[in-house]
Amino acid sequence: MNAAELKNKFDHQGFVVIKNMIEEPLLQDAIEVFNEVERYFEKSSYDPFDDFLMEHRTDQGAMYDLYFRHPEYQKITTHPNLIENLKAIMGPDILLYESALVYKPKGKKNEVPWHQDFMNRTDEPEKFIIWVALDDVTISNGALKFIPGSHKNGFLPWHRVKGETHHTRLNLDGIDLDNFEYGEMKKGDILIFHHLLLHSSDRISSEKPRRAYRFSVQNFEQVFSPRCVPVVLSGGNPSSTYKNATKKSTDKPKWKKAINKIGKKLAAYS
Repeated sequence: MNAAELKNKFDHQGFVVIKNMIEEPLLQDAIEVFNEVERYFEKSSYDPFDDFLMEHRTDQGAMYDLYFRHPEYQKITTHPNLIENLKAIMGPDILLYESALVYKPKGKKNEVPWHQDFMNRTDEPEKFIIWVALDDVTISNGALKFIPGSHKNGFLPWHRVKGETHHTRLNLDGIDLDNFEYGEMKKGDILIFHHLLLHSSDRISSEKPRRAYRFSVQNFEQVFSPRCVPVVLSGGNPSSTYKNATKKSTDKPKWKKAINKIGKKLAAYS
């Protein structure tokens, strides 16, 4: 599939699966890191990155900010073939938004309801989700389900459910959820989908692991990160970056903003 065909397919259905993208040695390194982290948190709750990154939730099947924690995941994120396919879909300017590893923890309430990613962040640029299969992904071990073309409907109404793991929920009244497709994948395949594509996954009890490295990217319309610092994966030419970028509110408390302002003035005179 050439670049034009890839973009046309993505624009039409909101997702594409690209086969055999990531090589076995990179996948195995990523899996070994996952295994070590899981074993560690079975015995300890202390995370030395807590002050900087989002806390891992192994009880909910999520390990966060792996790009910043482990170089094994940086190698996958910046894989040249992966970046080239992203550029075909979204253009040359690619900013890392966040990264995580998602899996189905055994013996837990592990289904994920129908949703759009970042559906409550309507003031941010569109995002593209990359889902790297670290294991074979089948219906029985928790393949994602999609409604093809549903990203074209834009942001949908949502509400919150207190006490639930996935507390931000779509209002599903009037939405046709019958015409879905399963996204089965082989180890090393990648899935790229639009953040507004409706998707979910079933509750499963399979003993076979379903681990996926998931990260999201956006363009330079806003240069920021919800955690850590912005990371440029591709592009970033000043002639386009500085021209198109708009300021993103960091929602810092006023006293923090005041301290930062004073600190900048002091630095200027040091």
